[in-house]
Amino acid sequence: MGTIRKRGSGDWGLGIGDRARRPQSPIPSLLSLLFLLSACASTRPVLKIGLLAPFEGVYRQEGYNALAAMRAAIDEQKGAGSAVLPLALDTSRDAARATQKMLADPSVAALIGPYWAAEGGALAQSVDDSRWLHPYAPSGKANWAVEAVDAALAFAAQEGRTLRLAGVPSGWPQMGVESVAGADDAQAGQALLWLGDAAAGADFAQAVWQRLPDTPFGLYGAGAETFRLRVGEEMTGVVFLVGWIDDEYPAWAKTHTPNTPAAYTVYRQTADTLKRLAGKETTTLWQPAIFIVRPDGTLLLSSGR
Repeated sequence: MGTIRKRGSGDWGLGIGDRARRPQSPIPSLLSLLFLLSACASTRPVLKIGLLAPFEGVYRQEGYNALAAMRAAIDEQKGAGSAVLPLALDTSRDAARATQKMLADPSVAALIGPYWAAEGGALAQSVDDSRWLHPYAPSGKANWAVEAVDAALAFAAQEGRTLRLAGVPSGWPQMGVESVAGADDAQAGQALLWLGDAAAGADFAQAVWQRLPDTPFGLYGAGAETFRLRVGEEMTGVVFLVGWIDDEYPAWAKTHTPNTPAAYTVYRQTADTLKRLAGKETTTLWQPAIFIVRPDGTLLLSSGR
C-alpha cells in the first residue's frame, strides 16, 4: 500500500501492503501414516480461534489482511503441545448471524471480530461472552469510543478545526461531540470523523468536498484503502485514520505485511489470546493513534499520539 513514515521527527520507514527414503511397500507406509495421524490427533489438543471479517465484496481484502495477520501471530506464538486452528467466517452478508454462529461453537477458545463498530457495537449490547474480542475496541475499556474520539478532537484542534461526527452507527456510545446528519450539514471550519463503513464514507466525503474542498475527513478503524480508491483524485481535503496501536507497533510494522493498524489489532489480539491460554500474562497498552492517508496510499503516523 505504500510506506508508513512517522510524521514529525524521525522516519520509521515501515513497508505496507496488506527426503525420506522411498518405502519398499506403499501399504505399510500408508498404515504407518494413518497410525501417526491418529496418535497425533489423540494426544495433541487443538485450540480454535475464530475470525469474523469480510471475505467477499468490496472489503474482502480487509478480511484476507486480517486472516494473514492472525496466521502470522499463530506462527510466532506456537504453544507447547497445542495446535492452533484459525476459523474464518465471512461477515459481508450478515455479521450478526456469523457472530452468533461462531459464539455458539464451544470449541472456539476465542473470537476476534467483526471488523466494524457498526457490525459489532449493537450486537455487543445483548451478548456477553468473555471469549469475544473486538478489533474496533481492542483496549476492552468501557470508554474506548471516548478515547478514539478524543484523539480525533486533538487532531482537529491541531488543524484549527472543530470536530463533528458523521455516519454514527447504532450502539455507538453517547458523547459530547455534535454530529452532522448529511453532507450538506457540514460547515466551513469543521473536521469530520466518519464512524460508518468506508465505502459509504467515501460517498459522504465526496459530497462534502464539492462544497468545502479543504475539509479534513477522518475514518475509524479500517477501510482506508477502499476509501482512497473510491474517492481517487477527488480527495481534496486531509484524510486521517484513527487506529489502535501500542508501543510495539513500529517495530512490528517493519517486519510484517500487511501492517496496517487494523491488521495489527488482529495480530496482537491473537498473540495475546494465545499467551493467556498458555497461562502467561499480557500487558498490551492500547492507545488510539492518528494516521494521515495520502492520495498515493502512504500512511503517516502522526507524532501527536
